[in-house]
Amino acid sequence: MKTVLRFSLLGAFLLSGHAFAAEPKKFDISMFPAAEINQERVVVRLPEVENEADMMVELQVGKKMLVDCNVPRFAGNLEQHSVKGWGYNYLTLGKVSDPISTLMACPEGQKKESFIQIYGQGFFVNYNSKLPFVIYIPQEYEVRYRLWRADAQAQPAMIE
Repeated sequence: MKTVLRFSLLGAFLLSGHAFAAEPKKFDISMFPAAEINQERVVVRLPEVENEADMMVELQVGKKMLVDCNVPRFAGNLEQHSVKGWGYNYLTLGKVSDPISTLMACPEGQKKESFIQIYGQGFFVNYNSKLPFVIYIPQEYEVRYRLWRADAQAQPAMIE
């Protein structure tokens, strides 16, 4: 009985991760420009999933900073460019503002390290497992991403 339960749990575990279990295919990125001095070329490769049209990718660009209880953020945009002769797109981080923040009175000595994100245009992109997302950022920043999935059924809007 215990053996059957173990194999059942193992099978359920393996099947539950099947949607994202496939390793993303390697795509040659040699046609993309090399990163400039003090920049990094970051590549996000996504696995194939069912209904890619129902998904979006949120690219989060930011950096870690010591912050207090206030909510800081940067403002900036990801700008899309094309690889000449290839038609592939890549993203570059445009000018980033100095951090802006709420102005709450915070207790002294309560600072912690936190990821401070840049907000602006170009951070939501369509899911595409066929081509990687190539992003050029200054070295002091990092890229994270989140996947967004739409509901299977659209809800009707009401006429008022």
